[in-house]
Parts: sequence; C-alpha cells; structure tokens
Amino acid sequence: MIVWLTTALLTGLAGSLHCIGMCGPLAMALPVGRLPVGQRVLARGLYHLGRLSAYSLLGIVVGSVGQGLLLAGLQRPVSVGAGILLLVWVVSARAFPNWVQTSPLTRRLTAPLAQLLRQPTLQHITGLGFLNGLLPCGSVYVALAGALAAPTLLNGGLYMLVFGLGTVPAMLSLTVALTRLTPRLRHRFGKALPLATVLLAVLLIVRGIGSLAHSAKTGADTIPICHGSRSM
Repeated sequence: MIVWLTTALLTGLAGSLHCIGMCGPLAMALPVGRLPVGQRVLARGLYHLGRLSAYSLLGIVVGSVGQGLLLAGLQRPVSVGAGILLLVWVVSARAFPNWVQTSPLTRRLTAPLAQLLRQPTLQHITGLGFLNGLLPCGSVYVALAGALAAPTLLNGGLYMLVFGLGTVPAMLSLTVALTRLTPRLRHRFGKALPLATVLLAVLLIVRGIGSLAHSAKTGADTIPICHGSRSM
C-alpha cells in the first residue's frame, strides 16, 4: 500500500509543471486581491482544498469501479489493460499535445469558471478550485488509472488525495516557478510526467500479470469456506 501511495505522490510531483502550465493562469487570475487582507491566505488554502476534494471524489468514483471489478474477478486483466492504455497515452500525447484544451468538457466548464472568477468570495474561490480539479488533465488521467487498481473506493479516494498533495508545492510556488523557470528547464521538467506515466504503467501491468499468474497457480475454481478452502 505504501509503494502504491508513493506512486501517487510521485505522479503528482512529476505532473506539477504540467499543472502550472494548465492551471497556472487560472490560479494567477484568482480574485484574491479583492478580498480583505486577512482572508487572502485562507482563500488560497480553500482553493487548493477544493481541488483536492474534486480529485478525491474522482478517486472514490473510480475506486468503486475498481472494487466492482475486483469482486467480479476482472480487476487483474483491467490492470494490465490500464497499463497498456497509459503507454498508448504517452505516445498519443506527444502526437496530439493540445487535445485536452480543446475537449468538449473543457469548453463546458469554462463558463461557470468565468462566472466564479467575477465573484470574490471564499465560497466561490473554493468552487473554482473544485471545478479546476474536474478539468480534463493528462496527469489526472494518469493518476485515475492508478486509482482504478485500488481494492476499495476509499483507497481510490486516498490515492487521488495523495496525488493532489503532490501538486500543491508547485502550485503554491506558482509565481516563482513562472518567473524563474526558463523554457529549457521547463522542457526538462516536462519529461518527468511521461516517465512517471511509464513507471505507473509498468507497475499496473506487472501487478496484473503477477496476480493472474498467482491465480492460475492456486486455481481459480477454489471455493473459500470458514476454516480454509476446498477445491471443486
């Protein structure tokens, strides 16, 4: 479990620069300056709390699907399939780098985001963070693939929460990152997310294949009973 959560944290850290590029303009546009001075730090904290809440909710939804697959005996092949899809995503993301920005979901969320930006209250800034967490994002999709392999819905939510925490340091230091990171340095850091994606894909595939091999060795037709097991 610790190893699995570590991959969530690493995915968040690796996707931090991607988050700055995608969500940075929105975070910089927050109407925090129009709030009383004493509420500004709280407002930024509530914004990130909204983001993390959205990630956790997505993790719970995906984790519930993973739990259903586990009960149906399908989580192992799905784990392998998710790993393969992540590898395909790494290749396709290089071929079509702007597909997320032009997706229908992005366009559908733009209007409510713009409306909330015009209303500088703590509640609306929290809502901005929540909607930001629902925006299509490559690093979020990568993390959701990991949450799909979680054995319970709560583990899926925890996985996405840890992923979100991994993105917080870069988002908090957003101003420094945007002013001091040269294009060359951004390009180098930009390679971290594909590497983290490949690592997670390999873990998913190895985990799925290893579980399938173990099931084949022990026998899939074993019926569990109270004091042991009995083969049919």
